[in-house]
Amino acid sequence: MNIYHIIALALPNSSGFKGARVLNTLYALELGAGPFDVGLLLATYALFPLLLAVYAGKVSDRYGVRIPLVAGMAGMTLGVFLPFAWPTLPALYIAAAVTGAGFIFVQVSMQALTGALGTGEARTHNFNLYSLAIATADFVGPVLAGFLIDHQGHVATYLYLSLLNLLALVGLLVLLRRVPAASKPVDRRQQRMKDLLQSAELRRIFVTGAVVIGGLDLFQLYFPLYGHSVELSASAIGMVLGAFAAAAFVVRAMIPRLVRQFGEEVTLTYSLFLAAATCVLIPFFSSAVVLGAIAFVLGLGLGLGQPLSVMLTYNHSPAGRAGEALGLRIAINNSIHVVVPPVFGAIGTVLGLASVFWGNSALLALGGYFSRKKI
Repeated sequence: MNIYHIIALALPNSSGFKGARVLNTLYALELGAGPFDVGLLLATYALFPLLLAVYAGKVSDRYGVRIPLVAGMAGMTLGVFLPFAWPTLPALYIAAAVTGAGFIFVQVSMQALTGALGTGEARTHNFNLYSLAIATADFVGPVLAGFLIDHQGHVATYLYLSLLNLLALVGLLVLLRRVPAASKPVDRRQQRMKDLLQSAELRRIFVTGAVVIGGLDLFQLYFPLYGHSVELSASAIGMVLGAFAAAAFVVRAMIPRLVRQFGEEVTLTYSLFLAAATCVLIPFFSSAVVLGAIAFVLGLGLGLGQPLSVMLTYNHSPAGRAGEALGLRIAINNSIHVVVPPVFGAIGTVLGLASVFWGNSALLALGGYFSRKKI
């Protein structure tokens, strides 16, 4: 197994997933859902990742990643396909839950497998390539979903996106013998999850990563609502989200140079301040071109956080517990995701969608201040 095999599987699988999240938001609006309903829908995506992330990490550590990858990709394929077979609002909530449950097993296993392919600079190189593949999927999924919605309709788009997940599943089955069957045995009798939280380095990584991912998700999940409210087409919304993803791709390609010149902490701190300053501008504009430019700068600010936090988590995790540490990181992130979308959805219902983006800006600025205090 090598990093290019992983990229070949991750790219279509993540593209289908990211496209379906945008599609679910826009289709829910077509079915009459309001901001609070959409917030609950988006929180449903994070529910099972919150509950199962640490368990998924332990499974990948103890038994290898073959079974979690197959089961996770099968669940994601089913979740993306479900609204095509049952096009109702309740089905969107069920689909989000099923997709989220499958996604967490795939995400943890993919990250653990990528980290296990090498050490030192080779590991950094592999994580960087993996993050670029995810950034590419962040661009392809929303843009593809937007164009398919405009030309094929919401329901048919679920079928096309599920084919991407199915392609990844078939590719995994073809490559299954190359995937490591099991991890090295480790004595776990005295291991507890709170041991990971007692590490000051891991705690710092978890908090900073949660702020970054929270800000990223709030933009990706609520911009479609804002775009819909200012009468942008689905294609235009997809292109703005695509500009955000393109910027993330560009800045992730620069990670090795930025880290060598400024260090991880300084790079993360000022990227958060840049993101905070950019996010506050969104409610003042309704032009797709201007919003695309804003999204691009925002992507430059937020694109660094996830790959750096994944690398740092893997590097600082105890021997034989990388999957568990990665799962704990994801669980902490998703605990915020479960709470934040409904809360911000309720705020947006009462105060308007502008308050969502301004609140997100404040959250990012606080994250930058916290990181600066640590420096």
